[in-house]
Amino acid sequence: MSDLDRFELFTYVAQLGSLTQAAKQLDLTKASLSKQIKRLEADFAIALFARNKQRLILTTQGEALLEQCLRVKREVEEARNICKQFHAEPEGELHVVAFKHIADKLIFPKLKNFLTKYPKIRLQLDTTERVPDFFAEQIDLAVGFNLPVPNPGEVIQKSMGTTRYVLCASPTYFAEKSQPNTLDDLLEHFYIGHVSRPDDQILRLKPGYHSAIKPHLLVNTVDSMLECAKQGLGLIQLPLYVVEDYLQRGELIEVLAEFQATNTNIYYHYPKFRYMKPKVRKFIEYFLEK
Repeated sequence: MSDLDRFELFTYVAQLGSLTQAAKQLDLTKASLSKQIKRLEADFAIALFARNKQRLILTTQGEALLEQCLRVKREVEEARNICKQFHAEPEGELHVVAFKHIADKLIFPKLKNFLTKYPKIRLQLDTTERVPDFFAEQIDLAVGFNLPVPNPGEVIQKSMGTTRYVLCASPTYFAEKSQPNTLDDLLEHFYIGHVSRPDDQILRLKPGYHSAIKPHLLVNTVDSMLECAKQGLGLIQLPLYVVEDYLQRGELIEVLAEFQATNTNIYYHYPKFRYMKPKVRKFIEYFLEK
């Protein structure tokens, strides 16, 4: 009998506090079960139980071993569940946090078909510009962020594509101020920033380029940046997929394209130490890997 088998026997005895009851549940004789427990104690030179009348009481060493055995038992059960789910239909609560403009482009247009295909998934979709705390908020997946994540050592980060940044403003703004031709020209312009963007990334530029521009207006959403820019309040810098439609309609005009950051990754994130359940895998395959 392996140590793992004996640990399982020990767990039954420790939780029931009785060799007799444990033997009945395990369909073993009391003598054979007692022999295995004694063998476990002898092999590791430890005392696991003390007798109190007819009940077995765990020693300090026994309590420590039981805690570890229960942890192993949970892991084994999780492994069994994983095996059962390999071919299982995805189901259950799925909590996804997505950057609003990514959701608009990638998720909402195909969401009806996804929910029709996987009717047992109960989706909670939060659109936001705030990177979530996966463990405190019980989040399964975050989509479309390139901001730092809380607890990065506990989170898997994977690229779902790249984009380039666009510096732009409205025709109304450029009617009052001439378009900049160099990065130094930006110092003469108003800039609208986002409160979540770090100070060292006020403008995201190609390697080797830098601008000392500071925002004269800070807002907390991308939609607010867009609205302020359309009202002629200043320049904004956002990913192409956010401003593309505005550029095509002439509501915004791009400037200094040769200096803007390109090939910037957009990421999705999920907890590192959690098995990727079918519902999460299907969501990623359907929306993010094509």
